[in-house]
Amino acid sequence: MPVTHVFFAAGGGAEDRFLVLLTLALLLAVGTSLLLGKLKLPPLPGYFLCGILLAVSGWVDLRAGAPAATLLSQMGNVGIILLMFTIGVESSLHELMQLRRTGLVAGLAQLSLTSAAAALVLSWLGLSGTALVLTSFLAALSSTAVGLKLFQDFGLANHPGARLTLGVALLQDLVVILLLVLLPGLTSGLKWQEAAQLTGILTAKGLVFLALAAGLSRCGIPQLLRLVSHSRSREMFTLTVLALCSGIASLGSLLGLNSALGAFAAGLAVSGSVYSHRIMADAGTFRDFFLTIFFVSVGAFVDVPFFLAHWISLLAGAGAILLLKTAILTLAGRWSGVPRRGALLSGIALSGVGEFAVVVASKAAASGLLAPQVLQTLLIEVVLTLGLSPLIMRLVIPRTRHWDSARSAKAPKPETGGQFGKRLRGLRDHAILCGYGTVGQMVHQALERLHIPVVIVELNAQTARCLIKEGHAVLFADIAQADTLTLAGVERARVIVITFPHAELARTALTIAKERNPQIATLCRARFPSEVELLRQVAPSGLVHDEREAGLAMLRLCLTAYDRDEAEIALATADLEVAEHANSPSPVAAAPAGA
Repeated sequence: MPVTHVFFAAGGGAEDRFLVLLTLALLLAVGTSLLLGKLKLPPLPGYFLCGILLAVSGWVDLRAGAPAATLLSQMGNVGIILLMFTIGVESSLHELMQLRRTGLVAGLAQLSLTSAAAALVLSWLGLSGTALVLTSFLAALSSTAVGLKLFQDFGLANHPGARLTLGVALLQDLVVILLLVLLPGLTSGLKWQEAAQLTGILTAKGLVFLALAAGLSRCGIPQLLRLVSHSRSREMFTLTVLALCSGIASLGSLLGLNSALGAFAAGLAVSGSVYSHRIMADAGTFRDFFLTIFFVSVGAFVDVPFFLAHWISLLAGAGAILLLKTAILTLAGRWSGVPRRGALLSGIALSGVGEFAVVVASKAAASGLLAPQVLQTLLIEVVLTLGLSPLIMRLVIPRTRHWDSARSAKAPKPETGGQFGKRLRGLRDHAILCGYGTVGQMVHQALERLHIPVVIVELNAQTARCLIKEGHAVLFADIAQADTLTLAGVERARVIVITFPHAELARTALTIAKERNPQIATLCRARFPSEVELLRQVAPSGLVHDEREAGLAMLRLCLTAYDRDEAEIALATADLEVAEHANSPSPVAAAPAGA
């Protein structure tokens, strides 16, 4: 028996088991991601493969009820809770109104038609009753996380297909929220009348809970976030966000509701606020980490012997699901006015069976509503469809690129109003202005007069709120976080300007910016000579030394008082610059002659 298997079965404590399992899962995930990256393939199929390898290798005991299986499932559930939280943050009333047309039409068409087609096939295979209805509906669900990330990974975040995908995904997520409320009534084992009564009570609780979250969004949470933001502590703000998410999710669970509903309510409570961009940046890293663990756990719980015994029918089912959902969403998207390439890519991105199908099916199976074979079939279809859809999208994108070129050549105007982070992806060749003090205001006003689009990143909540009211594109977020620069569109920006003299923060932000966009111009400030050397590597030609510039300005004013002409002033300042470079400790200045 393998060493780790023995360890999980009889050895170390819970902390040790957790670390061993986490280490194995992450090492496998990193290894497969690097391998797939070399092959220019998306990493998602690799996560499922990691889980399957983890299970079949025997390194860890992942049988039902085993400590390792429980730990892996719990970590995956945290990913779902954080996903629901970020969905709530994105589901502001403003966003829903923007996406109601395409999302409502295409989303309802996809859910209803796919469910109907799945019901016909499953009834022919012998499934009936509540299990038939529930399984058919779950097969129609798509993956929010995968669908949106595919467009980002392929550099199409601002494509019309991405907007359609977002609208459909939001509609499906809202339907899943309703299903999570109704699920206890369906799985209670009571008679229909009693189950309906229980469902009514839970629905009432859910509405009251959402109303409470709406009340907190106006009185309580904004005041808390404002107080924390004034501390200028990134760690405290992140802890506060996670505490709000877990706290409200736990409150929902205590009320007899699903914790995912509580996480959604927590996100909804802060959606549309000035803090939403920073919250998305803070929670996004944790969400992606735990979602990776979730996808690994899905692969780990696949019954490989069951798949090998029925692989032909399972592959056929996956192909039918991918084809059917792609066709329905493509037609629905075209009906909603989305260009044909956008509708097709959206159909492919959402053609897989989503992660929420696993969550709901697992709860239903635990209550006896779904047979173990049905749960395993659904689990395998999730792995197959979500694993194949990124590969299909990679094949389709280059072959349909000419469809976009056939459209109007007029480029869409960048949206520079007070909009949320997703619409900021429409900007191209813009400037990212970090900090809105005196220097930031001067730079911004000059760029606006020249009609250069600007995204402002500001960590003062009051300043950010005022700028948003004036219609500027503003992110209330921390520039030292990679997700913030992604929201600001650093990959497409022309220049990033750090307007405040904070050397460590500037170096971190500019290093991330250069990694994401090697061609971007970088500008920053240094207050002291020691900071100049620190920042020369990240901003070699865009570094402003405050003391140096102040010294040169005062020298010019001093010589002007002595009625010196411009030529003498220029000569004096040039001599000063030469002396400064001669005394510089930089490698270039210190190199010996002839080096």
